[in-house]
Amino acid sequence: MMSVEPQLLFEESTHTYTLHREGFADIILPSVTQIMEPLEQKIYGNISSVTLDNAADRGTRLHRAVEQYLKFGFHNVDDDCAGYFGGFVKFMEQHKNWKPIHSEYRFYHPALLYAGTCDLLSTTPKGIVLVDLKTTAQAHKKMWGVQLAAYQQGLEAFDKALKIAATMVLQVSTDGRYILHSIKANFSTFLACYTIFNFKEET
Repeated sequence: MMSVEPQLLFEESTHTYTLHREGFADIILPSVTQIMEPLEQKIYGNISSVTLDNAADRGTRLHRAVEQYLKFGFHNVDDDCAGYFGGFVKFMEQHKNWKPIHSEYRFYHPALLYAGTCDLLSTTPKGIVLVDLKTTAQAHKKMWGVQLAAYQQGLEAFDKALKIAATMVLQVSTDGRYILHSIKANFSTFLACYTIFNFKEET
C-alpha cells in the first residue's frame, strides 16, 4: 500500500496551518509567530492593537504584491505599500546574481510540528539565502534571529535537500530605501518559546 505524504493546508482568513493526511485526523499546527508570542509581547506590547492590525494588513498586501512581482513581473501595488515595494524592487535590481527559487513558501517541521511561510529563498554566489521582508521602522535583530532560526530549521527538516547558507532580513522603508541585515540565527531561544507554548498545567 502506497504511503500518502501529508499535505500542509493554509487558511489565510484565520492564518491557520493544518496538516492533512488521508485516513487520519487533521492536526492544527501552531505558527512560528504564535510560538514567539512572548517575544512579540516584549517588543510590541505597548503598541495599540489598531496600529498593529493596520501594519499587519499592509504587510500582507505588500507580501502579496512582492510574490506577484517575483512570479509574473507584475508591478501591481496599493498606494500605501508603493514605497516599500519600490525598496524591494531596488534590492532585486542591485542583486541581479541572486536568483529567487521560492517565494511565500509554506513549510512545517515534521518532528516539532510547527509551521510557517518564508518570504524568499534565493540562490546566491555564497549559497542559498533565506530572506525575510520587514517594514518596521526599528531593527529588531535579536528577535528576527529567533524567527529566522525557526524558519531555517523547519525548512531544512521539511526539505532534506535544502541547505541554507545564511539568514537575512530585508528591511524596506516607505521612502523606497532598503537595508539588508545579516542575521544570526538563534534556535535555542525559539525552543524556549516552544517549551512555554506547549506548557500545560497538570490536572
